[in-house]
Amino acid sequence: MMFLRSFKAHPRLRLGLCFIYSLLSSAAFAQSPFFEITQKPAQVAVTTAHPMATEAALQMLQQGGSAIDAAIAAQLMLGLVESQSSGLGGGTFLMHWDAAQKSLTSLDGLAISPQKTTASLTTDVDGSQLPYASMGRGGRSAGVPGTLPLLAKAHAKFGKLTWPALFAPAIEAASKGFPMPAYMHQILSAPTAAKDHPDMLALYFDEAQKVKPVGTLIANPDYAKTLQSIALKGPSAIWADGASTDFLAAVQRGFKPSLMSEDDLKNYPVEEREPLCGPYLRYRICVMAPPSFGGVMVLQVLQMLAEKSSLGTDFNQAEFAHAFAEAGKLAQADRHRYVADPAFFKVPAKALVNPAYVKQRAALIQSNTLPSYVPGQPEALLAESSGQTLAPTAAPSADATSQLAVVDAQGNAVSMTTTNNLNFGSRILVQGYVLNNAMTNFTTSPKPGEIAPNKMEPRKRPVTSMVPTMVFDEAGQLVTLGGSAGGGQIVDYVSANLIRMLANQLSPFEALAQGHISTAIPNRVQLEKGTSAAQLAEALQAKGQKVEVVPMNSGMGFLKRTGNAWIGSADPRRDGVAWGFNPKP
Repeated sequence: MMFLRSFKAHPRLRLGLCFIYSLLSSAAFAQSPFFEITQKPAQVAVTTAHPMATEAALQMLQQGGSAIDAAIAAQLMLGLVESQSSGLGGGTFLMHWDAAQKSLTSLDGLAISPQKTTASLTTDVDGSQLPYASMGRGGRSAGVPGTLPLLAKAHAKFGKLTWPALFAPAIEAASKGFPMPAYMHQILSAPTAAKDHPDMLALYFDEAQKVKPVGTLIANPDYAKTLQSIALKGPSAIWADGASTDFLAAVQRGFKPSLMSEDDLKNYPVEEREPLCGPYLRYRICVMAPPSFGGVMVLQVLQMLAEKSSLGTDFNQAEFAHAFAEAGKLAQADRHRYVADPAFFKVPAKALVNPAYVKQRAALIQSNTLPSYVPGQPEALLAESSGQTLAPTAAPSADATSQLAVVDAQGNAVSMTTTNNLNFGSRILVQGYVLNNAMTNFTTSPKPGEIAPNKMEPRKRPVTSMVPTMVFDEAGQLVTLGGSAGGGQIVDYVSANLIRMLANQLSPFEALAQGHISTAIPNRVQLEKGTSAAQLAEALQAKGQKVEVVPMNSGMGFLKRTGNAWIGSADPRRDGVAWGFNPKP
């Protein structure tokens, strides 16, 4: 398995290595009809963040399962082999397309704050201020997880296979072991990783507290036991037989203990939301509505750039790259002012993506940078006071989170973005899975009198950049679906690659290999190191942009229709693959 150290090689070589990786991990795969779909189309298609998750999904589809069945099996596997990014301890957005009913459903399973909470993550129960550097990990940083309740609700609505059947691949892999993935190894190779991840030492480190080599077989019997219980007894079993007591004890660890209760765990509410849709060229783009600010921003950026059609759509041209950055900054200003959990704040989501309003915003884009980027006033908000100060909200920049997309034999489809928030979340391991640190996504420390739509409140969902996406043509046919990992940069990754695939007609494989441009970090434009994007630095600086060239480990996954079949790709920067098969007549 030492060849897996070459995962950072050319994307084509890396995809080939991933294919061999899965062959070695499952003897049954050698007899399967699955094949890579970067160029060769398949009627049944899957892309996920890891080969074993893609394989688990395809096994469900081969057994006659639905797209939802496949997505659930993939997520259960990702919670094992990509545990730094997503799992039962995190939160999830899911979009589902019912091809027969021509119906689009979106489910919100984000991690939420407990019923008992404080004014902010940096405010203690007695009102004293806490250092943010100490609060980003540990029990207090964890939100009530929503991934499992979401998976259960999705299965009840759209599943075909039995609930226990979906758990079989992940239980087997957790019991027998899986090869240490290259991407997880990279994260745990940081100089302070052993000290920073004490809960992970027994699983991922050797006796000398060095991360185990890539390819080393890793078993997780606690996760296998948890999955077996949930498979046999149903989703509520995750809190049965004393498991909730163990969980609540675990989240007492860290600088400050969690304020979570058993009632919080057992009464998590999954929200079904109306998707947010808007035009781009001849397409209709549908995304997650708030508390996703990612959805609002993607629709704004795409429409602003469509208004600037004279600049073309070539990211290698400084004029277009500059316009992309300016559109991102204007959209960021709007999302900071207007996007929050709609149960706590009146979010004018449809007004923000209304073409007439976005056209006004696009008119602000000039050949050089603007002196400032302030939120606009969509029609629904003209009567509101606009003189208050806006509380600053930082955008998470870590490259955690997992993305998957599935199309089944009936044409039903799923795009799902799922997260532990930052890599290894709160760094707490309980019952074999990692717990999120989603509470860091609230506004850090709002001051009295400031507008803080995203301030921490009981049972509230923090905003997120996650934006699972589906694209429809003029006839209402699903033509593209996917999304990305990557923290605050997710918006840029998704927007740019929709432009590449829809306007420039690139395949997912071609699009996802292009360099990144991002405005997620305030007052600067990030260009991906080692790509053609980095070559734009001087030209963008000449237009007034503050530029930095940095690595950007995204984590994208997209499927695109070609005729009656699909091609797809996973991000070449990480471990994922896109495979499919053609059902027998």
